[in-house]
Amino acid sequence: MKRLHFLISTLFLVTTPFLQNGFAQDYVHYATLTGHTRNITNLAFSPDGQTLASASGDGTIRFWDVATGQHRNTLDMGYFDIEGDFAFSPDGNMFAVGSVIKISLWDVATGQLQKTLAGHTTMITSVAFSPDGQTLASGSWGGILLWDVATGQLQKTLTEHTHDVLSVAFSPDGVLFASGSRDKTIRLWNAVTGESLKILTGHTDRVTDVVFSSDANTLASVSEDKIVRFWDVVTGQHRKTLTGFEYEIHDSVFSLDGSTLATGSIDGIRLWDVATGKLLKIFTSHTMGLGIVFSFAFSPDWTKLAVGGLQQMVPGGLQQTIQLCELSSSRLRKNPFTAAPVTVKTDSTASPKLSANQVYNNAIRSVMWTVNPGIGEGSGVLFDKRFRLAITNAHVTGRHNTIDVYFPEPDENGELIKDRNFYLTSKSVLKRLGYYTKGQVVARNEKTDLAIIRLDGLPETAREIDWDFTTPTTNAGDLVYILGNPGGQDLWRWTLGEYLKDHGDFLHIQSDVFGGNSGGPVLNKQGILIGIVARSDKHMNALVIPVRDINRLLSESGLEHSRSRR
Repeated sequence: MKRLHFLISTLFLVTTPFLQNGFAQDYVHYATLTGHTRNITNLAFSPDGQTLASASGDGTIRFWDVATGQHRNTLDMGYFDIEGDFAFSPDGNMFAVGSVIKISLWDVATGQLQKTLAGHTTMITSVAFSPDGQTLASGSWGGILLWDVATGQLQKTLTEHTHDVLSVAFSPDGVLFASGSRDKTIRLWNAVTGESLKILTGHTDRVTDVVFSSDANTLASVSEDKIVRFWDVVTGQHRKTLTGFEYEIHDSVFSLDGSTLATGSIDGIRLWDVATGKLLKIFTSHTMGLGIVFSFAFSPDWTKLAVGGLQQMVPGGLQQTIQLCELSSSRLRKNPFTAAPVTVKTDSTASPKLSANQVYNNAIRSVMWTVNPGIGEGSGVLFDKRFRLAITNAHVTGRHNTIDVYFPEPDENGELIKDRNFYLTSKSVLKRLGYYTKGQVVARNEKTDLAIIRLDGLPETAREIDWDFTTPTTNAGDLVYILGNPGGQDLWRWTLGEYLKDHGDFLHIQSDVFGGNSGGPVLNKQGILIGIVARSDKHMNALVIPVRDINRLLSESGLEHSRSRR
């Protein structure tokens, strides 16, 4: 399964306390596993189904007893060091972890490091054992490496993909392996010789996950175009397409008999009939007692389900948890999946809320990527289009009077381009179109970490953020939306948080916010600006500079602007 690499994209869900009587009639919840302090990015059952492994952005991998839910041991990989997937060996004795540019092989029973495989020079994204356990494939930003597991020696280097490799998987018969890439293609390879056999095309965005059916006849591919495609492995022909996903798909897995595909998104888990492409069932994150689903895994026999995500705690805010469930229905395990999709009751008296897509689409073209050589990078937000005024952090601008500013450019299909390298290498063209400009610092307050910049130009597509002169009322526990450009990741990303409290100088939120998000807008559930990101720590606590401080700086500076106090 493909782990969730980056921050959350568009989402609108209301978190609820865990349902003590189980998720739904097909599930019996029997354990809640806690201990991770950041997003649970990957889950995997051992081949015998007795051990669960969980990886987290907190830099640890934890092993759990599936029967009891008890924590067994922890591998401390280093803070933010788990970036490249993990996998059990077929016999369950060994555990491979891709960590930045190296692979470590661990003894599952003892937790001792056995080998380190060094050879990658770029970020590792995926690892997979061959069915006989003798070969390990690892995908990275630079291609694919094949390793001899017994000796740790590099066997082959495959660089036919024209962009980053994001996922690798062996067929169950060990004859083939598949790879999905940022170049929007899937390749099928001879698992023994490393020869590229077929190139499968059709996706319109990066391919983030590839998985074989148990009979090795079908390959499923997942892309950020929010489409799943089924392929005939023998002919390479496209068979079926699954559509209707509102959010990006971060995990996929075939059932043991190959008749069902499970896909995971941040809003829940969907079960699909492979033969017909019909959606059979939806288990929403809400029904599973989670605000967000980051990862999931079925045990090899599909009798148990592990789901990792953010759980709403009352009181105490959000907590990273793994929910362990027994699949109580035999028909669920055998795969009719005929139950109607789960529905969620809503409170008709609650204040109206925008969908996540509405919030995102209304706001994303007001968000800037700011680059300041020698200082760093961050985000910002356009709040006055007529006078070309934008707000960002003072620490992003430093003492400089000018800063490079980029706005998101749409491609030929209208989708926003999120590739950093594209912007950095296309300045002249972007400048003519207004997507690249200079920002002149016209007001700064070091104490509140705010800087107002006037932009030399604007693209026609730029939008003014929806804001008011006073910080909108936001209650503890409310969801908030954070936009920005986290360092080292795709631009114009989206993540979700929980409002905690107004602490005077700052608003406190709990969210997975990274460097580069500094200056990014934080929006309430109506999509209105409540402030911009100041900074965060490794415990998911982020500080937000409230709108009232932006208003104060605007007033103190005497800048002419197009809005008057309401």
